Amino acid sequence: MNNVIVSPHYLSTEIGSTIFNKGGNAVDAAILTNLVQGIVAPETCGIGGDLFALIWVPGKNKPEFLDASGYSGSNVDQGLLPNYEHIPLNHPLSVTVPGAVAGWRELNNKYGNIPIEEILEIGINLCHEGFKISKELFNSLNIHSEELSGQNSGYSFYRDNQPYSIDTLIRRPQLGKTLELLKEHGLEYFYNGDIAKEISNSVKGLLTKEDLSSYKAIWREPLHQKIYGYDGWTSPPSTQGYLTLSALKGFEMINNKDDYLHTLIESYRIFASDRDNITYDYQGNDQKFLGTDDQYIRDKVSLFDKNTAGKYNFPNPHGGGTAYMSTVDENGLGVSLIQSNFYGIGSRIGVGSYGFFLHNRGCGFNLIKGHPNCLGPNKKPLHTLSPTIWSKDGSLDFITGTRGGRYQPQLLAQTILPYILGKSSFEEIMEKPRWTIEYFGSNTSSNIKFEFLNEPEISRLKEKGHEISVENKLIGGYGPISTIYKNSDKNFIGVPDIRVGTEKAFNNS
Repeated sequence: MNNVIVSPHYLSTEIGSTIFNKGGNAVDAAILTNLVQGIVAPETCGIGGDLFALIWVPGKNKPEFLDASGYSGSNVDQGLLPNYEHIPLNHPLSVTVPGAVAGWRELNNKYGNIPIEEILEIGINLCHEGFKISKELFNSLNIHSEELSGQNSGYSFYRDNQPYSIDTLIRRPQLGKTLELLKEHGLEYFYNGDIAKEISNSVKGLLTKEDLSSYKAIWREPLHQKIYGYDGWTSPPSTQGYLTLSALKGFEMINNKDDYLHTLIESYRIFASDRDNITYDYQGNDQKFLGTDDQYIRDKVSLFDKNTAGKYNFPNPHGGGTAYMSTVDENGLGVSLIQSNFYGIGSRIGVGSYGFFLHNRGCGFNLIKGHPNCLGPNKKPLHTLSPTIWSKDGSLDFITGTRGGRYQPQLLAQTILPYILGKSSFEEIMEKPRWTIEYFGSNTSSNIKFEFLNEPEISRLKEKGHEISVENKLIGGYGPISTIYKNSDKNFIGVPDIRVGTEKAFNNS
C-alpha cells in the first residue's frame, strides 16, 4: 500500500504529506492538512469552525465517526431577532461553539503517531514564513473588506483597507502566535484559556465561558446503507449526510436504470424535500432518526413517477465555505475529514487579535417556533457537512467528499453512483458535467442547473416537467470532490477534481 492525500489546496497536500516522512499516519496527515488549509485558505475553513471525520481502522468492518461540531450558547434567545425570517450571516447568534480544535485533540489522542505539538509547529512556521494569496482567498477578502479590514484579526490580509493582491506573499503572525499558545498550553487552552474568553466577548456573551470549557468532541455511530454491494457510511444528524445514502438506495429500489438521469434526480428530490423536517439535533436519541431506514426509503420512493417530475409535500413537524480532505496511509488507515467556517469566511466576527474568524454554522437553525431545529440554547443546528467512506466485503474501498453546502449530498450521489454501478472510473467521473438543485424543500418544483447537457437529454427531462438551465461551463462551486479509491492492484489512488486548481492538490506516494 501507499500514502495518499487529496485536499483543495496544493500547499495543504504538499505540507500535509511531509508528516509521513516523520513517521506520521493518515490521522496525523489529516490534522496537518486541515491545519494548513485553514491557514492558507481561511475562506474555506479554520480553527473558528467545526469538523467531522470518519476513520477506517484496518481490521475493523466499519468506520468510527467523530462529531466535532458545536452547540449554540446558553444565552441564545430567539427574541433577539424580532421580525427576522432568517439568522443574519454576520450576527453573533450565528456563532456556535467552534469544534475543530477539540476534534484535532480527539483524533490525535486516539490515533495519532506524532505529538500534536510537532504538527502545530509546522503550522506556526507557515504562518510566520508566509504563503501567496490565491484567487479564491482574494475574492473572499475583497467581498468582505468593509467588515474584515478594520478588525484586528484581519490585519494580515489588508493594507489601507484593501486586500493584498493575488500572488502576494503574506504572513499570519497573529494566528501563528495563537498556535504557539496551543502548542505551549495544549489544545484545551482554546476552550478554557484567554482565547475562550475572547471568543465569548466577540459574540457579546451569547457563548459563555462555561459553554466553551465544557465542550467535548464526541465519538458516535455512523449512518450506514448497503447499496449495490457496497457499504456506505456517513455522518448522522444533525448533518444532512444521510441524503447521499438514501438517494442512492432509493435509486436502487426504484430500479429504473434505463432512465438514469430522471430517476436519480427524482430520488434525490424525494428525500431532500423532507430534509428540513427530519434533520436536527436528536440530542443522543439517534435511534429516532429514520432517514436511512429501509422502510422509510421504501415509503418515500413509492412516490416516484417514471413519467413526471413530482412535487413532494411533507409538512413541517410540529412541536459555503468548506474544505474536504481525505488521507490513506500505507497501513490502510483511512480518514474522511471535512471542516468548515460555513458561509465563506464565516461570520466575519474576528476573535480579538488572535488572527482568526468564527464560523456562522448557527445559520443552520430556523426561526420557526416549535420546530425541532429552531434557534435555541445548547443545541446543534442542521449541518450541511457530509463526509463519506465506502467499504466492500469488510475492506475499505474508497473515500469521497466535497464542499458545497446544501449541494454536498447531491454532488456525491451523482459521482458515486456511476462508480458503484461499474459504469465509469473516478478519473472519468471527475470530468463529467454535474448538476445541482438549489430549492428542494417541501412542495417545490424540479428546477435543475447543469454545467453541460446535450439537447436530447434536455428535451427528455423537460417533457417530464423538469425546468432546466445549462451554464455551458464548469462551476467551481460544484466541487472540488476529493476521492481516494483502491485500484485493481490494491493500491490507493488519489483523484483530483478539474473544477478547482487541484492538479497539485493530491499526492500519491
